[in-house]
Amino acid sequence: MKQIRIYYESIEQGANFIKPIVERVIDKNTEIVMVRRPKKASELNDGSIAALLTMTTPDALITGICDDKEFPLVLIEFTEAVTTEDHELQRTYGAIAAHLAGAYYLKLAGEKESEKEFGGAAYNPYSTPKIFIDKVGYEGYIIAKWETEKGNSYTLQRNKNYPSCPPDIAIFTDTIQQAVSAFIKTPTKWFENSLIGLKKQTSYKKYRKMVDVASGAKELLDSWKTRKDSNLNKLRYFVQPKMIGAKINRFSHAMDPDRGILTFISFLFSEERNVFGIYALVRPRGNTLMKQDMNTIKQMQDKLATALEMDKGGLPEWLVAEFKNAAKQAKKLDDVFDFQPVWEKHKKEITESKVVMTLAYFLDGIKFNHNGVTLVWDKRKLVNTNRRDFIPAFAKHFGFAKYVKPTPIIEVCGEVDEDEVTYAIVHRVLIPNGFKIVSVSYPGSQGGGAVLPNPELGKAQPREYPDVIAMPPAGTNIDVVLNESKGMFTESAVNKDVEKILRYKNDPVYKTALRETLFVAQVIDCKKQLRNIVVGVSFGLNREISWNPGNVDFVFVVQNRKQWSILYNSKMSKIIKKTEGQTRFPQVFKCNKSDSLSLF
Repeated sequence: MKQIRIYYESIEQGANFIKPIVERVIDKNTEIVMVRRPKKASELNDGSIAALLTMTTPDALITGICDDKEFPLVLIEFTEAVTTEDHELQRTYGAIAAHLAGAYYLKLAGEKESEKEFGGAAYNPYSTPKIFIDKVGYEGYIIAKWETEKGNSYTLQRNKNYPSCPPDIAIFTDTIQQAVSAFIKTPTKWFENSLIGLKKQTSYKKYRKMVDVASGAKELLDSWKTRKDSNLNKLRYFVQPKMIGAKINRFSHAMDPDRGILTFISFLFSEERNVFGIYALVRPRGNTLMKQDMNTIKQMQDKLATALEMDKGGLPEWLVAEFKNAAKQAKKLDDVFDFQPVWEKHKKEITESKVVMTLAYFLDGIKFNHNGVTLVWDKRKLVNTNRRDFIPAFAKHFGFAKYVKPTPIIEVCGEVDEDEVTYAIVHRVLIPNGFKIVSVSYPGSQGGGAVLPNPELGKAQPREYPDVIAMPPAGTNIDVVLNESKGMFTESAVNKDVEKILRYKNDPVYKTALRETLFVAQVIDCKKQLRNIVVGVSFGLNREISWNPGNVDFVFVVQNRKQWSILYNSKMSKIIKKTEGQTRFPQVFKCNKSDSLSLF
């Protein structure tokens, strides 16, 4: 008996979109198991799957199990980001991880435009797979283009029943099916055989035509060289004969997009150049101190302390302290310090953070601004090699090709996470009662309904994504319904959601921003005023509680995973007749590393 596991972040994408594709190619001797994707690599047995999660957190991962060994087959990313160079290079660490593990990297990429002015250099997304083919002969990088709606280039096409998913896309389906069917037939040579089969598909032939004519690594590097600015604080890339650097704008928010960019640069160019991160200490959108140029040691020390505070949470405290200590020791701006002892001292802690792992294992140093103190180290020593091409040693060190016994799993019972609560209200209440889902943002899977409360800042501000934005059926006096979800109930967390969602009813700025979002989605006209906004919160329970919901219009509850119920005021009474029912969740499992018995 073989097993195909689908590790997922969104149950809708995993169970309703990916699983049916897999089901069409398995035989009676193969079972499919849905598993919540672990948040940390430490939740998995040491080996290839854990190595993948050390580098990246995919939206979904399909694996195959045979002879008590687990093999990664397809690492899947869903992205709705506008196409810019930064966005395209941001997730390349996923492709590098998939390549090292011998799997496919399948990127489902939205091609929508932005209604606001969006910074970032233009970029052909097919250049990235072209570079992987030219550099390392890796043909497993696949882009499945997610088209926009006809007549609306700002909104992606959606599966009518599963709004976080696209309609069927041939190359997405073909890649998964070729990988899974090849594994079932020939587990030891599945990748080579699946690629032979994939190359026969019309979808892949069309895809390769676009890849083969795209520009490659040389053209990309040349374009970075030609980008000049008299103000070096504004420069994104620093290209010199023996060094290439890229700006780090922040350590917070998983250091995106800079983490992916630096990983990609190191993967491509480490044999010929040292790779440095340039931590930006002159920031045009910062406070007065951060906007100033940096010309003295005192300025650097003050700016560094302020920047690290702004990026709080992005780095562990021990590394923040080491950075500050290095700056404190500096006598002049061009001082260089050996940072190798710090990494050796904290080697066991490096992989606890993907940001820190990127710095230590993919960079040769970091500069505090382009003109400040430099910290240097030898990343090759960390993986026990002295070869310029450090990637093979890196892969061996982390065990990317080490296929081991699958991590034990147990069925999820009696509790729900935020993803499942959101799934339940969408599929058991809103869609069955005729609501149109404008946007659903499952955790880690932000929908298309970004709300920008400050029109002056445009895309420079943090985007807000209500978990659900839905339009009611025609003929009602409700303009729009918004929902915020949590997993299992905690009063403090749910109260924060209540406060958050009520802004859309009570704050004119948020009302205006929401109206703009709905107009861009083409579900209201430009003259429509939002007078009746209905808001609610959702969560899971497995005990009785006493709680005041405040001024929300509805509360949706999942009880003991099996039952749902909704309480609402009179505004929704004519639309929603059924107030309780069965959740009917798919059977799902979670990793249980401490258990010696695996479901297999």
